[in-house]
Amino acid sequence: MSDNITILGALIVLGLSYPATLTACWLLFPERVESARIKIIEEPKRSFWIGVLAAFVAAIPGAFFFAVQAQFFQILGWIWLAVVLGFASLGSAGIAADLGLRLNWKNDGAFLSLGAFLRGALIWELSAILPLIGWVLVIPVGTLLSLGGTIRTFIKKKDPQDEIVDPE
Repeated sequence: MSDNITILGALIVLGLSYPATLTACWLLFPERVESARIKIIEEPKRSFWIGVLAAFVAAIPGAFFFAVQAQFFQILGWIWLAVVLGFASLGSAGIAADLGLRLNWKNDGAFLSLGAFLRGALIWELSAILPLIGWVLVIPVGTLLSLGGTIRTFIKKKDPQDEIVDPE
C-alpha cells in the first residue's frame, strides 16, 4: 500500500513541477517567452525546422559526452542535456502562454494573466501525457518547435533603423 502512495505522490509532484517550471520561465524571462511565442505562432514551420537543425547540432556534443566512459564527461553530457532542454522550456512557456491567451479569449477575458497562463501550461502538459498521440506527436514536435522558437528569439536581426547613421 505504501508503494502505491509513493508512486502516486511522485506522479503528483511531477505533474505540478512542469507548469511550475513554465511559470518560472514566464516570470523570469517575460520578453524572451513573449518573443518565442510570437515567433512560434507566426511561423511554426520555420521554428520547427530550426528546432530540428538545432537538435541535430546539439546531439553531436551530447553523443560525444555520453560516449566517453569517464564520469566527468557523463556529467557534462547531463549538464548539456539540461541546458538544451532549458532553452526549449522557454519556447514551451511561449506555447503555454499562447494557449492561455486563446483560452482567455474564448472565456471573454474572465481570467487574470497568471491564471490563464497556468491553465495553458496545464493544457500543454496534459496533451503530452495522452498515450501514443502525446508521446509520439506532442512531445517530440512540441520540443522541436519550442527549441526552434527559442533559437529564433536569440538570433537577432538588425533593424534597418539601427543602421541609419545620423550625418550630424
